[in-house]
Amino acid sequence: MARTPQTRATRTDRAPQLRYVRTFGCAADRLWKLITVPEQLSGWLGPAVLSDTQYGGFMVVAGPRVEQTGIVTVCEPPHYFRAAFDDPPHPASTVLVDVIPGQNEAHLILTHGGIRHSLLAEYDALWTGAFDRLAEVAGVRWQAGPRG
Repeated sequence: MARTPQTRATRTDRAPQLRYVRTFGCAADRLWKLITVPEQLSGWLGPAVLSDTQYGGFMVVAGPRVEQTGIVTVCEPPHYFRAAFDDPPHPASTVLVDVIPGQNEAHLILTHGGIRHSLLAEYDALWTGAFDRLAEVAGVRWQAGPRG
């Protein structure tokens, strides 16, 4: 039975956040590589370049007018990373990514917080489309994760 993907927009004192829970029918190590290796990431999110491999700087071009730069601030392979997306002159937004191994699948939890209200719909469209492409690249259909 297909379930509706879980997506939440939550208002906080600072800014809204988007949270996505997806389950992919592939091993967690394969999913980790798809979301962290630039050549793999480029196949579903957009051209990705590690601009500063020593300090975790990156640039992702997710569309004709969508260029995002930032820095990975925490990385605990193969399960978790946190990245700050630049948005001058506004404060950076933060993307938290967890990869959780399952028995015959891997779960991906992505939380994008600190988003300006005016960009909420734009980021939701970006991530929703990206997850569809990720499922195609992974060669598996994704399912919604458990509701929490």
